[in-house]
Amino acid sequence: MVKYVYDKKTESFVPKRPGLRDILLASLKYGVASLLVALLFYGVFALAFSTDREKDLERENRMLAEEYTGLSDRLDHLDDVVGNLQVRDREIYRDLFSADPPNYITEERDTLLSGAGDLESMLEEDLVWDTYAVTKRAESVARQVTAWLAEVDTVLQRGEIVPTGIPSLVPVAGFSPLQTGASVGRKVNPFYKTVREHTGLDIVAPIGTPVRCSADGRVARVERSEKGRGNEVVVEHKGGYQTVYSHLDRIDVGVGQTVRQGARLGRVGQSGSCFAPCLHYEVLRDGRPQDPVNYFFAELDPATYRDMMIVALTTGQSLD
Repeated sequence: MVKYVYDKKTESFVPKRPGLRDILLASLKYGVASLLVALLFYGVFALAFSTDREKDLERENRMLAEEYTGLSDRLDHLDDVVGNLQVRDREIYRDLFSADPPNYITEERDTLLSGAGDLESMLEEDLVWDTYAVTKRAESVARQVTAWLAEVDTVLQRGEIVPTGIPSLVPVAGFSPLQTGASVGRKVNPFYKTVREHTGLDIVAPIGTPVRCSADGRVARVERSEKGRGNEVVVEHKGGYQTVYSHLDRIDVGVGQTVRQGARLGRVGQSGSCFAPCLHYEVLRDGRPQDPVNYFFAELDPATYRDMMIVALTTGQSLD
């Protein structure tokens, strides 16, 4: 746009020619305006459209969030499993040694585990210190466990408890977790569909499968019947233990007979009130029913023992 100024000499308006300063100012104004418009368009475009890189990052963030949630759930589940195993460990120790187990957890809860969700925001020196604390705690626990195992070994060396005298053998050879039935607790009766107290462990097996004695002992009772528990053998062991083997098809021992751990007592059957061929197996300590799954530590590997325990605890219906 051309500007006009009043010329006093000619007493008229004449066009004003722009100087260098005017040209520079105009150029600066146009440049700033263009830059602002470009930034505005870029902002609108960035908000309305995502680049391939941004889409990949968003997808990765969603995957990481899902993975973190899954890991948190697994950590909670592991905490529950560890808690249950600690309870069962104490019960087994009391059953074997008639005393409370030593408390080898002597330090505070792991600071690293308690703050696992904040690892990304932790300072390097804090992370190093927490790792050091966890390591020291693990060393402390290892020392205490070693001392505890030495105590157990001392008791065994004195001969007060003979390993083969503890009913720690699975009474059916070649046992698989898939053969596990209901264990001790309130279970649904298969015939009456009512909840009753189940005092043993059901082990599913074909008729004729050999049944072996779970510990050294003496046959205290032999029962042959077509009702209730059917054909049944009761073996007495040292330390106030008794084991019961029910629903047998055949009995191969007699009352008063001394039997060794692993000796054949009879064969699996379906005698008495039994929904399917199985062995109903009980462990009693001073007349009180114990959970047999807590005693199968001498033969089963950790994975098989874990799978068996899960099935036994979650099966809601017994076979007898």
